[in-house]
Amino acid sequence: MRQAVVLAGGKGTRLRERLGDLPKPLVDVAGVPLLERQVLLAKQYGFDDILLLVNHGAERIIEFCRARGNWGLDIQCVDDGVPRGTAGATLKVMDRLSDEFLVIYGDTMLAVDLRRFVEFHQMRPDAAATLLVHPNDHPHDSDLVEVDEDGRVSAFHPYPHDAGRFYANLVNAALYCVRKAALQPWREAPEMEDFGKDLFPAMLARGVVLRTYNSPEYIKDCGTPARLDRVCDDLLSGRVARSSLAVPQCAVFLDRDGTINADYGHIDRAERFDFLPGAATAIRRLNRSEYRAVVVTNQPVLARGDCTPTEIRRIHAKMETGLGQDGAYLDRIYFCPHHPDRGFAGEVPELKIDCTCRKPGIGMIERAVKELNIDVMQSWLVGDSTVDVLTARRAGLRSILVETGAGGLDRRHWISSDYTAPDLAAAVTFILDEHSRLLTLCAGLARDITEGDVVFVGGLSRSGKSTLASGLAEVLRAQHRHAVILSADRWLRSFSERSKGVLGRYDMVALAAMVSHIAEANRDLELLIPAYDKVDRRCIDAIETLAIPAHAVIIIEGVVSLFVRSAAAARTSHAFFVEIDEDVRRDRITREYIRRGETREGAEAIYRTRQEDESLVVLGALPACARRIVVPCAQ
Repeated sequence: MRQAVVLAGGKGTRLRERLGDLPKPLVDVAGVPLLERQVLLAKQYGFDDILLLVNHGAERIIEFCRARGNWGLDIQCVDDGVPRGTAGATLKVMDRLSDEFLVIYGDTMLAVDLRRFVEFHQMRPDAAATLLVHPNDHPHDSDLVEVDEDGRVSAFHPYPHDAGRFYANLVNAALYCVRKAALQPWREAPEMEDFGKDLFPAMLARGVVLRTYNSPEYIKDCGTPARLDRVCDDLLSGRVARSSLAVPQCAVFLDRDGTINADYGHIDRAERFDFLPGAATAIRRLNRSEYRAVVVTNQPVLARGDCTPTEIRRIHAKMETGLGQDGAYLDRIYFCPHHPDRGFAGEVPELKIDCTCRKPGIGMIERAVKELNIDVMQSWLVGDSTVDVLTARRAGLRSILVETGAGGLDRRHWISSDYTAPDLAAAVTFILDEHSRLLTLCAGLARDITEGDVVFVGGLSRSGKSTLASGLAEVLRAQHRHAVILSADRWLRSFSERSKGVLGRYDMVALAAMVSHIAEANRDLELLIPAYDKVDRRCIDAIETLAIPAHAVIIIEGVVSLFVRSAAAARTSHAFFVEIDEDVRRDRITREYIRRGETREGAEAIYRTRQEDESLVVLGALPACARRIVVPCAQ
């Protein structure tokens, strides 16, 4: 495809204060006329035949192009003197159209990877046209496109919408790949003025195949002063250029049930979908940053026959409608319909498979990475289960475990997340506001740490020790140094085997022996380490294999970590003690035990007991060499 048709006939009445006597396509956008930006984008992607459909101010546009030597392209300006609308103007020049062509609206600023768009279209030869669609932050007053499971347009829903219905958030972005032959039946139809309102609905009514290309890339109308100012700000900040899928994107992958919405068991109908407090606002914050918000969710209700494909689309439409009402949107929703286990009444046999997309498989992540050009090294996964944490690890993503939903107490995998947060809102705050400050802090601490050192991170319960340990490990790995974290909580004794006091809660002998073994080894190690089941309050022996390279930095974090520092005498060690405001710490402890099933009174009693049997012991034994740290913390 080498021809681009630019619909440049608008008057720009709403922009008159900015245009003066210029035609609308020549409006100044951060120092460059909009038309020039569009032509140069087309040229960048190999379009060398540009058809400008002009009307108002046609001579000014023709002269503008001529003064720039037509940018070395074959540019034709066509003006038949009569305003005909976007579709009408295109149909009128059928004899000049190539077999396939790109349509660009003359009042839109765009930064789209046109190579990807055209390739997508050309791989679907059944499509008369492919429409670039995207979610936006105001779907309630936008014209929406409905798409079936195969990506074909099934309906157009102009504003205003039925208040009693849920709609998927897909908006026609006014950028099309079109096959000329498909337009022939409407060549002489005078009522076909607009592509979106007239021609495409008429094609759909006749059974013509229209497909959609869902892209989060930058494409915005510049038709009012306020919109123009926003576009200029985005250009000057670099946001426009960075939004193109030619540039690797950052993403936050989001689990659904228990992270975005309350988890009532399997959500099998839209009426059971309810947002968790603050979730929509958190997603809106991601939208306004430069992170893509992508849902990846296992939905075995489909394989079990508890929910139909139509109903899962309705559930997701309810989610998108609710987010849109709060000015938020999702760039993508991926779901796995499979479930490997058979034996459910009404199950769907073809979906009862062991697939690669069901988390902790990473098939949905891989699909998103390919479709959205995501840089996994700069991206995150936020979820409420150990399945989500393992998925993140396998995919190379940073993980945040939220304490809503299962809150990591599902006991599916004995694995620790990189970071923990009370809910999605706190997780997003950590990603956007606190993570960079944490890494800056840790970069300063890491300057004194060399290969093979052992780092002890101590502090009272829920003070941010694991956050500092993860930040240190992240900084070291970014410097191409191995770092391994050991949590002392893995050596908690079963509740029935504990003796009095904080040291009696841990198997201090086993923990010290493990630290000594690692410190004295001068070779790669593979160790079986225990885990602690918070629900049953019991130790599970030798549950996970931990690989430790010979020269790795070992980070031991936990309430009692500084008590076993002498066990690492064979290596250079560093001691950090994490501190936090006591009111915040008390709130974290009570919240944690309420989450585990305690009453508020019971949780507060545990906090008071900890003050007596933990705080005095830990603070009393604090070595003078320990560096005190206050951590930017998600928890």
